Amino acid sequence: MTLVEGPNVVRDALEARATVHEALYTEAAASDPAVEPLLGELRSAGAVVELVSEADLAVFADTVTPQGLLIVADIPRWSLEDVARPRLAVLDAVQDPGNVGTLIRAAEALGAGGVVLLPGTVDPWNPKVVRAAAGASFRIPTVETTVAELTAWCRQRGVPLLAAAAGGEPAPRRAAARDAALVLGNEGAGVSDEVLAVVDGVVGVPQSGRTDSLNVAMAGAILMDRFFGG
Repeated sequence: MTLVEGPNVVRDALEARATVHEALYTEAAASDPAVEPLLGELRSAGAVVELVSEADLAVFADTVTPQGLLIVADIPRWSLEDVARPRLAVLDAVQDPGNVGTLIRAAEALGAGGVVLLPGTVDPWNPKVVRAAAGASFRIPTVETTVAELTAWCRQRGVPLLAAAAGGEPAPRRAAARDAALVLGNEGAGVSDEVLAVVDGVVGVPQSGRTDSLNVAMAGAILMDRFFGG
């Protein structure tokens, strides 16, 4: 299960038909026009819905300033077989929750069919990741798997496995989207040697000026736009 906070992400979880076990809300949140219908939906879905004080909500919330509503919901269970479009954002030991959530959100927005998390990547259902993904976690398949399983999936489908790295072959803008599995590496160490040993190529973002690298979330969004967005 995972903790989901805030009306917007709670709405996304309900729209994705996530199983919600419990909801906590404050009196102030109940007066919010955006929250009132959500409470009705939660009750109709059979969740335990409980009014609590601001202080009690803060005990359970993961945020410094809670938004007055949180739920405990089942985590969606996906596998690589659930990926309908062979365009993947692959995260290789990406450890910052904000980066992982931002990449999940960008993957959905920029045409990826799924997000793959290799060993060493932060838990995609960490509450900080879920918040940064802004609801995308409940809509785009997010799969935890191994390098060997990912490689086999790509080979069976003829999908190129490409590592992103500074100095890689510049990825130009194209007129049409392309199928690919784009591997984005750890914030400090980059793509692992295990992955580099099996990739079909190394790509990068063309840069000018004196900057020699980009934040992984920024680089990932640019590359997904160039490969998946056409």
